[in-house]
Amino acid sequence: MRNYALILGITLLSFSAQAQTAQGGGPSVLDGLVPQYSQGVNGTNNNRVPCWYWLTLNGLVPNATYRYYSSLDSLNASPTSNGAGNSYFVNSTSGVVRRTTNATMTNNAGYDSLTADSSGIYSGWFAVEPTGNGRFTPGTILYPKLMLNNGNGGTSVATRVLASNFPITIINFGTTNTATEGTALYDSLDATSKNFICTYDNVTATGRPITISIVEYEGIDHGVITSIASFYRNNVDSMSAHWGAIIPNTLTNGIRALEERSYNTGAPVDTVIDSDGYWCSGVNTANMAGGNAGIYLNSTFSLSATANIPDTVWTGLPAYMDVTTNDANGTITWDFGDASSDTGAMVSHTYNTPGVVQVVVVISNGGCSDTIVQNVMVMLATSTPRIVSLGFDIFPNPSTGLFNVKSPSAIEKEIEVYNVLGETVFTYTFTGNTTTIDLSNLDKGVYFIRIKENVSGGKNGTKRIIIE
Repeated sequence: MRNYALILGITLLSFSAQAQTAQGGGPSVLDGLVPQYSQGVNGTNNNRVPCWYWLTLNGLVPNATYRYYSSLDSLNASPTSNGAGNSYFVNSTSGVVRRTTNATMTNNAGYDSLTADSSGIYSGWFAVEPTGNGRFTPGTILYPKLMLNNGNGGTSVATRVLASNFPITIINFGTTNTATEGTALYDSLDATSKNFICTYDNVTATGRPITISIVEYEGIDHGVITSIASFYRNNVDSMSAHWGAIIPNTLTNGIRALEERSYNTGAPVDTVIDSDGYWCSGVNTANMAGGNAGIYLNSTFSLSATANIPDTVWTGLPAYMDVTTNDANGTITWDFGDASSDTGAMVSHTYNTPGVVQVVVVISNGGCSDTIVQNVMVMLATSTPRIVSLGFDIFPNPSTGLFNVKSPSAIEKEIEVYNVLGETVFTYTFTGNTTTIDLSNLDKGVYFIRIKENVSGGKNGTKRIIIE
């Protein structure tokens, strides 16, 4: 990933505004937001994932209330065909989302209602759960379809509206890079329950989305429906802010934008983008082949790390350094500042020339990276030193130049202060546990203070200080 950003309200609704005549005349589809892909299989289908879409209808009787249910159907279906799939109902008035396996106009469990405005227009979300009907054969092209009554209390289908400008390609889960197979992808994006997540293969979130998913918890207990895909039941259903979808395995660009849209209005709420489809979490969404196992996108993943790098080392002796990161799969690269490099979480390096070097460690994954930089003082070891650490405190740090030094040792000690070039800029000798040094005459910046006991084999220690 080369870019990660949160964009608020980046676009207004950008649906295809082409009216589509109802089969048999009457109401039609004015525009819509419909995914390019949906799961399906001909025969036993225990990998079902609901297919959500937004439609705007016109040509309705102004202010009339219609009974309806939804399906998917082929373009050349019979004028009396009610399509296939289990209908989902999204009631924008009550806020209830529900599912039926027996769509009918005669039983209120088998239909829901929508009310046209004063211009005879209605906009809202609809969904269909793919079944094992032959229409859901992978590779088939289907279209959203709505069955409406007469808008006056009728108990039969009076109008069938086909969204013929919005083809949906049926794919099923698989582990090969073919046009009829897809991979289960789920996430826990910080989104509002019952809003919708549209996935796109471009960073501008334009054109038709690859998939559309509802944000949990929407009110349907999919966990008890064994025909729903197991990844959805186990990793998405009833989990706050989770969503799940089937992504085609032939998606060259991968998923590059996640756009949240409002439950009530269908308008964009915010969008998270990734410039190459290789997300910070390490998930590469281009040409996936994960089948129905379920891949966690973890779109909110933020790479971070801490490093243990000594302030002072000695020539001819190994210096040990390590990194701790929240990404076990990341790549760790070291630049020791003397034209030498290494990789790995734990490294050692021996310097041959005294001076100040800049150590740089880069932790990266999926194009995301975290860089840590630290200056290290390389001291000349004229003989093999006995390096026994002397613990001491220096405070306040940073300061304006006045520092208090506190040491557990009361014997005579020498203080040396070096700048980042390795030049000695201050020396001082004191006896006792505490002293104060005045460095206010030095320029602001980073310095190194070294304390060593003035006895044979005495302890020594080094810390970094900042004058500001």
